[in-house]
Amino acid sequence: MPIRAALPLCDGSLHEGRYSLPGDRTRTLRRLPESGGTDVMIKHLQELLSIESVANHGENGTPYGVGPAKALEYMLTLCEQLGFRTKNADGRYGYAEIGEGKEIIGVLGHLDVVPAGSGWDYPPFAGTVDNGRLYGRGALDDKGPMLISVYAAHDLAREYAEKGKTMNKRIRLIFGQTEENGDWYDMDAYVAEEEKVSYGFTPDGDFPAIYCEKGILVMDWVLPQNGSGLRSGEGGVAPNVVPDSCSVVTEDGAAYETTGKTGHGSAPWNGVNAITAMMKLLAEKNIPVAKAYMALMGEDVYGEALGIACASAASGRLSVNAGMLRVENDTVRFTVDIRYPEDQNVDALVETIRRAVAVYGFEIPPVHPMRPVYLDKKGAVMQQLLKAYRDETGDLSEPLAIGGGTYARAMDHIIAFGPNFPGEENREHQGNEYITLNNMERLRRIYREALRNLLELA
Repeated sequence: MPIRAALPLCDGSLHEGRYSLPGDRTRTLRRLPESGGTDVMIKHLQELLSIESVANHGENGTPYGVGPAKALEYMLTLCEQLGFRTKNADGRYGYAEIGEGKEIIGVLGHLDVVPAGSGWDYPPFAGTVDNGRLYGRGALDDKGPMLISVYAAHDLAREYAEKGKTMNKRIRLIFGQTEENGDWYDMDAYVAEEEKVSYGFTPDGDFPAIYCEKGILVMDWVLPQNGSGLRSGEGGVAPNVVPDSCSVVTEDGAAYETTGKTGHGSAPWNGVNAITAMMKLLAEKNIPVAKAYMALMGEDVYGEALGIACASAASGRLSVNAGMLRVENDTVRFTVDIRYPEDQNVDALVETIRRAVAVYGFEIPPVHPMRPVYLDKKGAVMQQLLKAYRDETGDLSEPLAIGGGTYARAMDHIIAFGPNFPGEENREHQGNEYITLNNMERLRRIYREALRNLLELA
């Protein structure tokens, strides 16, 4: 397909043009242009955040929606202008790479975001800067860290070029489009069609680094609407978000609303689940489906009532988040996000849950679990990433285990590495998501040195 002319991004102008889905762009600049300082990086992130890139099941010729397609085109165009070779795989995924050689250092991240939800004091898709913070959905998860990684890779490549040195490995930044909705068709397509990444990181976790990620099991509990006690109902925006609102109409026409506190679905104890609050209210009114929910789930987030409570020394306790409620198409559907320890048999978990919910008439459609991650803390790649972080911060903390799910489980030898610093507020999947301007600069340095260390890894 023809190479599309670069858009005028480097002056900070917003790309509002029509999206397109070109294939390979093979243009490589003989001399790498300057990327600009923090002020230019901030402008580019503001422009990227202004694109509402919530993934769906496709529209207007795009695989995951117009928003993700625009975000991908924006990022690839910026990378082209900085001298990267780029590819857009028909909107399913894209990448930008720089350097030469057979080995590929991968930086995996995503440009899709969860819905804005509530609790914002700033427009969620504007990139407002206030008091040293840049606010917007995706500022920290994961548009901001991926854009910063682009700058870090460019800084390193330009440094090599100015010294007359050749980068003997390729740095490839891989942009996913459907991470937040949990299906990961983007990474499946990349793995099936592209060269294998040698090793690398995903800037979508915590510092100092992540060595263990729980498995992820998202499932629907489906009950016939007839006899449920509900005429209509809706709660939550995504399985991996603690719902902060829920509304229902019961069979007798009574309407109810509940509110909660949003949070990341991998840590439901940090939020207040509005669906659970609704079911507790309705159970007191003898609504059948609510009584069933309270028996199976209640206010417990550890799977005790379901009979699946467990824990491991590495990753801690299993967690359960009822992320969505939908009453439609003659069914009541709860979408539940379960994060299970790395040492558990997921098939056994599913069977236990299936038996428990069947007692109350629920059925569970086929599920597609996402495998846990368990990496060697002393591995060579891990040590090079830790060195970059420790040299910048002086923090000698050991790698962590998390309940969140990252692209580290999409490919071998990928480690979740930042962007969240220990002890700092993290508002991913919540209102007022932000990244500090100071941390943008710190991340740029850490990721540049991490890439340098991986380039020099024998």
